[in-house]
Amino acid sequence: MSGRWWVAAAAVGGGITTVLGPHIVGLIVLGWAVWQGWTLTKGGVVIFALVGLGLGWHEAQLRAAPPVPRGAIVVMPSAWQVTGTLATYTGQAANGVATGGQVTVTEAQARQLSQLTTPVTVSWQKPPQRVAGARNLYEFDFAQYAWAQLHQAYTVPRQPLHMQVLPAVSLPARLYRWRVLLQRRIATLPPYVARYAKGLLLGQLDQDFDPVRTTFINLGIFHLFSVSGLHLFALVAALLWLTDRLRIPHEIAEWGLVFSLPALLILIPSGAGLIRSVWMRWGLSVNARLGLNLTGLDVFSLVLIGNLAWRPMVLYTFGGQLTYLLTGVLLLLPRVSAWGLSWRLLVVSLPVVIAHTFRFHLLTGVFNWLLVPLFEVGLMPLLVLAVLWPDSALVPWLELLLRGGEAGLTTLGNLPGQVVFGAISTPLAASGVVVAILALAHGRWRYVGLWLVLAYGSANWHPEARVSLFDVGQGDAILIEAPNKQGTLLIDTGGRIFGTSRQPPATRVIVNYLYARGYTHLDTLVLTHADADHVGDAAALTRQFPVQLLVTTPLAADHPLIQAAKAGRVTTSRAVLGGATLSVGPIALQVVAPKAATAVEKNADSLVLYGKIGDGRWLFTGDADAGVETRELIPQHLAVDYLKVAHHGSRTATTPDLIAQWQLRAAFISAGSGNRYGHPHPETLQTLASAGVPWWVTADSGMLWVDSLLTTHRINYFLKDTNHADH
Repeated sequence: MSGRWWVAAAAVGGGITTVLGPHIVGLIVLGWAVWQGWTLTKGGVVIFALVGLGLGWHEAQLRAAPPVPRGAIVVMPSAWQVTGTLATYTGQAANGVATGGQVTVTEAQARQLSQLTTPVTVSWQKPPQRVAGARNLYEFDFAQYAWAQLHQAYTVPRQPLHMQVLPAVSLPARLYRWRVLLQRRIATLPPYVARYAKGLLLGQLDQDFDPVRTTFINLGIFHLFSVSGLHLFALVAALLWLTDRLRIPHEIAEWGLVFSLPALLILIPSGAGLIRSVWMRWGLSVNARLGLNLTGLDVFSLVLIGNLAWRPMVLYTFGGQLTYLLTGVLLLLPRVSAWGLSWRLLVVSLPVVIAHTFRFHLLTGVFNWLLVPLFEVGLMPLLVLAVLWPDSALVPWLELLLRGGEAGLTTLGNLPGQVVFGAISTPLAASGVVVAILALAHGRWRYVGLWLVLAYGSANWHPEARVSLFDVGQGDAILIEAPNKQGTLLIDTGGRIFGTSRQPPATRVIVNYLYARGYTHLDTLVLTHADADHVGDAAALTRQFPVQLLVTTPLAADHPLIQAAKAGRVTTSRAVLGGATLSVGPIALQVVAPKAATAVEKNADSLVLYGKIGDGRWLFTGDADAGVETRELIPQHLAVDYLKVAHHGSRTATTPDLIAQWQLRAAFISAGSGNRYGHPHPETLQTLASAGVPWWVTADSGMLWVDSLLTTHRINYFLKDTNHADH
């Protein structure tokens, strides 16, 4: 069946997608594979179609009722991350189920973990919890990613560490020992050399890489740090060159690769790109040694079939889609120049990149053309030498080179050229890939242009006004969008009251959403008052996303959290009190409280906004308390249809007298799931229920958003809320 395995791979992938979705994409791929492969395989393609359907059905059953970890968890020495007295880990339970968890550690235990070179078993008592997934539109879904990568559905809640050290007797355990020793050797290098050695040689992108993560994403070259085929084939080429110089017979070198390549899946984290490249290079070596007469496309297809059988959702990840798509195109394309190859791969990958990141850079092709050979042929060998000889004179010079190079890339990242495209559906992205491949094959570039126009129109057609309450945990973040992208106003950003987060909701939720809706900047950011759960992440947002106008109160303006936000990409700022008006395109919002800068505590200083959006009048209350309601809101006799309930539904606000003034259509509460304050309080919910007001809370529903025209509205929620129907 040499030369025909590609239809088998398409049939397996199409069968899986037909079951798991998007169903229309799966049916099209499955039908095309059977049609194309019927003659080639004498009907054998049907068997692979049935295999794909079976794999998809089995995966769906596992996802619906995933196995629960039981027994002690075996954790390899490189699978620990220790921060102070908190440690996280991933491992395998006694019943073979992948799981992870958190433990509190003493100083002595932290030192012991930092010195581990062998596996340990971790015992636990608390019942495992499901891995948390996305709670907002366009938020990265870690639960789906963990399942696709590891079939991990559960995590062990935080508890004190109880572990037992095991001897490293198995081959995998010994390989993990080598990995952790390599990590520690890299950690002794200067900071820039260590950062790039971890990223390029091990694919390890930890907090050390955070300062430049956004730069590399914006440039479209973040894939350079996902250890993949480029890295592996460069390494193999270097090894074969070395064996030639040492006069080692080529056949012996190839057999050496056959037996040693799988070890890389332990030494280096096994992402989709590395799995594909290791097994493909392994298959090419076996094919050459055993004379199987398979083509490169056959080996590629067999590796894809094997990966789909092992992890059926590999093509549901960004890395899986890119590595298999680009490798397949490389195998099919005729040999062209480096520049020709760079822009062809860019065109084919563009729909996938847009679907996952909602944006692209016009100069990405140029950056890849210039930097891929520089990284693979120049930088990687230098980093290998630095790891082998950390005390050599090369290392200080390499540190200076990387420091200057990173500054240069940051400058490039600030150049014009980033296009915020907006979110497109999976079927639309898949059609874009097909159009791009057909354009490469037949030169029909006008169809690529037509697809871009249609896709951009689909991503940016927003005829309704929208009010969105993001689920940012125990905090507030509310976005108001005027119809047809005429204006945006964000009320607060959320924030952690205690501690920090590498990826706070302000960036992973709000910024992602803004990109997905096609926005390049915020027109107005309103910081209602200086509580951390409202504005703690404001600086993280303004550092990454431009803001035209920042608005707060005179009393809050000098608070360190507000000042930190102003120091970001903010054009101008303004302090307001009651009587001011803020515009969101054609929407006018009045500031109705506070009327004076006389508050003695933060909640009483909270800005309250009021205005007509779509088919009704909204009141956004921040953390205004009952005193503000009595002194400032009730006397104004406002006509309100939709209420953002004050102070996360606390009993300190939302008095019966206030609610009695209105005939509310709906009330919305922003509160964290399982928050320690008990928000929303039963008293507040009873006040709403007694008045016949339907209410929704982010703790139950996840992100809430209301789309409205002049006479109609639609309330949407991200998670299925089993409570709101009874309100």
